[in-house]
Amino acid sequence: MFGFFLASITALSEALKDIFSKHNLRHVDEYTASFSMHLAISVLLAPVVIFMGIRPLSGRFLVALLASTILQLAVILLYMKAIKRSELSVTVPLVTLTPLFMLISSPLLIGQFPNATGIAGICLIVAGTYILNIGGSRGNFLAPFASLITNQGSRYMLMVAFIWSITANIDKIGVEETSPVFWAFSKDFIIMLYLIPIMFIKSKQPLQQLRSRALPLFGVGLFRTMSVLSQMFAIQLILVAYVIAIKRASALLIILYAFFYLNEKQYFKTRLIGLLIITLGLVLIAVS
Repeated sequence: MFGFFLASITALSEALKDIFSKHNLRHVDEYTASFSMHLAISVLLAPVVIFMGIRPLSGRFLVALLASTILQLAVILLYMKAIKRSELSVTVPLVTLTPLFMLISSPLLIGQFPNATGIAGICLIVAGTYILNIGGSRGNFLAPFASLITNQGSRYMLMVAFIWSITANIDKIGVEETSPVFWAFSKDFIIMLYLIPIMFIKSKQPLQQLRSRALPLFGVGLFRTMSVLSQMFAIQLILVAYVIAIKRASALLIILYAFFYLNEKQYFKTRLIGLLIITLGLVLIAVS
């Protein structure tokens, strides 16, 4: 049950990170925003890592770290291309397929497979989150899948969902080889280094952007740090597929925020159905 609680904290932190990121991206570009987020995580976790000490690093850890950081960098670039080239209402729902991909990747990579109740819960969360995101497609529930044929951005987003199903399982390996805090720090620090040349090549006046939005950008990094840590501790207690399914339910919180604070009430009836389906899925995972 505590693992379920930590996974819920992951979803909440992820939702807050996305909400604050949306505001920041009105003032900074996505490359600078990505770099600042990983910089903040590294700064926040470095003192903890130093205090806790560094364990001897195994070959399995180093292989997992290299694979995870390269795949995560690919995700960042693919995600950016997807949201630039396509409508969000068409591409974003495809990310909800990650927990379904994990029903294949988790047994292969780490030998984990949910029971029947857990599988039903994952499927309900995926379906509910998909419905939450589909409103902008004017009720055409098959639009994201149809776009895979004609839309390059949708194909990029499908690749993102698939890669995330792999990296989530690699996180489990990294945590087992070291600790949740050290794994989180190592991964995000390396990704930050990868992003430095990309930011200076792609961004216009990145240092000025960082200075102008230093505190809000740090806030995104803080919420992301909370999300990463709670996820890493959660995957030690419950199946990785469960954690990621609950994490994807962060869309539920974003929709509620948009309804009550941004007055975005269009398609709310459809999204309410999605909320109810997600809730049922969370209950099934909690009791599985």
